[in-house]
Amino acid sequence: MKKIILFTLASTLALAASAQSWQDALLFSENEYAGTARSVAMGNALTAVGGDLGSIGLNPAGSAVAGYSQFTLSPGLSLAVANVSGSQPELGFGNRVSTTSSRPKMPNLGVVIAMNTGHRSGLKRVSFGFVSNATNDYTSRMYAGGVNVDNSFSGAVASSAAGYPQDVLSGESTNIGWWNLDEFNETYGLSWRDMVAYRSGIIGTVNGRYLGLTDWDKDGVHSGVLAPLYQEYGYQTKGYKHDMLFNLAFNFSDELYLGANFGLVTLRYGQAEFWQEMPNNDSEFPAIPFDTNPNARFRSLEMKRIFEARGTGVNFKVGVLWRPSGVPLRLGAALQTPTALNINTRMAYYGQANVTGVNLPSSQSPEYEDAYALISPWRFNMGVAYTFGDKALVSADYEVVNYGRSRLRSQTASYIYYSSNYFDDANADIKDVLGASHMLRLGVEVNPIPGLAVRAGYGLATSGQHNYLDWEYDPADGKSHLMVYKLSARERAALCRHMVSAGAGYNYGPYFADLAVRFKTLPTQYFKPYEYLGYDNDYTDKYVVDEAPYTVPEVVARYRRWDVILTLGMRF
Repeated sequence: MKKIILFTLASTLALAASAQSWQDALLFSENEYAGTARSVAMGNALTAVGGDLGSIGLNPAGSAVAGYSQFTLSPGLSLAVANVSGSQPELGFGNRVSTTSSRPKMPNLGVVIAMNTGHRSGLKRVSFGFVSNATNDYTSRMYAGGVNVDNSFSGAVASSAAGYPQDVLSGESTNIGWWNLDEFNETYGLSWRDMVAYRSGIIGTVNGRYLGLTDWDKDGVHSGVLAPLYQEYGYQTKGYKHDMLFNLAFNFSDELYLGANFGLVTLRYGQAEFWQEMPNNDSEFPAIPFDTNPNARFRSLEMKRIFEARGTGVNFKVGVLWRPSGVPLRLGAALQTPTALNINTRMAYYGQANVTGVNLPSSQSPEYEDAYALISPWRFNMGVAYTFGDKALVSADYEVVNYGRSRLRSQTASYIYYSSNYFDDANADIKDVLGASHMLRLGVEVNPIPGLAVRAGYGLATSGQHNYLDWEYDPADGKSHLMVYKLSARERAALCRHMVSAGAGYNYGPYFADLAVRFKTLPTQYFKPYEYLGYDNDYTDKYVVDEAPYTVPEVVARYRRWDVILTLGMRF
């Protein structure tokens, strides 16, 4: 289980300057619908309901249900909570820490204009409008800390750098330039993290091999840390995904509604990650014999990684909603085409070490820029709703999307990728690891008195991850190979997301106000802030070492998130 839920770029980004993976495809393809306070309070189970601007992203036909024009503005607030501890406190990061992060947001803004044709039957109304609805929120932050007596982040980086000449890490090689990694993009091991660590003194050379600043060796064999270390690790994400929808819908005889959306997708995603180590007790840490100071004392080291992704894309969605005459039943369905996202990323590392009596310069990599295209899969959703006059409404939605159909591609005229099969391995991983995700949404609305509505909702989403990948050593050829392993039903159940929501609304003439609160649980995540690498025959066939003294700490993060949304609207 712990290998499966691991979701951090701490290891994967340490192995290559920049790499797209199945995690990226899933992260940027997933939808977490927001919208108006009414749609959120009802669990976004509005495919067969319509009449609300939050429902237009679910079913474009819904805008033609209301017999009036309307405008909505929906400010909101996200509050994410992470409870963090070490899975094995004796290995490090054993402190129990709770961290919070919040951000204001605007999950909905839009206007729809309804125009009556004057016909008593047939085409009675045409509606068109523009709506911006949020489809994901990446707000989260976690922090971990504790004492480790066996190994260190700096030692793990040294194992990653093994096999590369000092002039490569220092930038003195005239063959590759100061920061040029083009010749090593396909090589498992070298990264800008290793270069920054070497140039800032976080790792160095002893007896011809790389060694972490906090570690010592005996006869060329790693022998652990010099003394107990206090370690800190932090991981923060932020950003959003929005669909800006241009909507057109038609009302036929107040029974059949057809609609279409042309969607412009905007994506903003950021990660900030840091590692820090210092002596747990200064008096226990022995002197480190630098050439310039044989009695130097280690005080601290720090590494930071900043990653940012920005994307824009397009999609198209069609929907239908049917309200049979004389029956309090509503049926709806919608189909969305794949979204073609062009994504631009940038990443940089910063390193700093502090040793008494030795001037170690800080080091910062340039921003590594990358660009690629992500084709997310088709989406299909359908819903049913039942009304009890003007007193109550219940609704249910089902949505399915097969993330295994996602694909990574080179952007048109990209100078970064040199062949059309650059993403073959990543796309094979997507096909092997990902599959269909199923979403169930339920909602209820009760009107106890005229003008007042009370709402509640529930949502369940299964994970698009069906399998996981892990390295396995094959003695037949002396190399490690990436293998596919199937998740059990219990393991897949642990990856499900649950949402519970509630809210209320009040109408006063042409004006209305709605309030919603949503609580969301996320799968438990297991982070390994660093890993040691070994190798079999040569330095290009490296693999993760998981045995003493290289059994590294593991961080357990349990996430919860609250969303509060207020919608202010006007009908005209």
